[in-house]
Amino acid sequence: VIVNPIQTITTQPLASQDICRGGIIAPLTVAYTDGVGTATYQWYSNTTNANTGGISISGANGSSYTPPVFNTPGDYYYYAMVSLSGSGCGSVASATALVHVVADPTVTITPSSQTICQGTTPTNLVVTPSGGVGTYSYQWYSNTTNNTTTGTSLGASATSATYTPLTTALGTRYYYCIITQSGLGCEVTSTAVSVEVVAAPAVNTQPTPTQTVCLNGAPTPLSITLINGTGTPTYQWYSNTVNALTGTAIAGATSLSYVPPTSATGTLYYYCIATYNSGGCTTATSNIAEVIVNPIQTITTQPLASQ
Repeated sequence: VIVNPIQTITTQPLASQDICRGGIIAPLTVAYTDGVGTATYQWYSNTTNANTGGISISGANGSSYTPPVFNTPGDYYYYAMVSLSGSGCGSVASATALVHVVADPTVTITPSSQTICQGTTPTNLVVTPSGGVGTYSYQWYSNTTNNTTTGTSLGASATSATYTPLTTALGTRYYYCIITQSGLGCEVTSTAVSVEVVAAPAVNTQPTPTQTVCLNGAPTPLSITLINGTGTPTYQWYSNTVNALTGTAIAGATSLSYVPPTSATGTLYYYCIATYNSGGCTTATSNIAEVIVNPIQTITTQPLASQ
């Protein structure tokens, strides 16, 4: 008569696993030693941390069991009963395995869009995740179209919560971040944000380069138009006694056009500076315009008064 020890569980199912909704855990596995006879297995689910009183799971009759997808957050407990056919061996329960299911993480991304001048410093893109379970990991992507499925990974240099987009090339690109966690099945993708890179501002139409008028005459207004840049610029006209961009700001001359005064004779030089306060764009300066104001003509040779 050979008397063997009662079987004991030598490999317990993983004690605890964290997972996000919609994920699948690693298989739960048991192994035993001792006992005698043919082994049968039955897995149970439970609402409490106990290896008794659970509900048997139909079809879960192997040494390993993988629960189906978890769609509802909460705590789920599992254990296995190992039964042997040998006389008196009976059944032995494994330890319980906890599956902790949480809602998927969420994420916000800022700013939602920006337009910036070529070669200047942009506003950093920042993602702020919350929820889920475990440590966050980040990977940024760029795309030429506004979606979050066909982008190109920006590689090892773009793996933090903050990313500085490039501004070397003109055009619009879209950026998004995929955030994963150490918890099983925990992943979230941010929305895509646009970064438009435009050419630096420039003066498209220059003021009349030179004009001559008589004292108190009506000059041609000095006017400019602008191209490129972003945002609404402010304007300031300057005057100078020499042909140089070192003039003095003219009070009230803050529009695209300026009518130079002709109340005094002489030559003055004018130019306009447009200043941009958004998108990293700086200034655009017009060419210098020369305005010559001559005295009213006088008759120097009169006809003979009497003959």
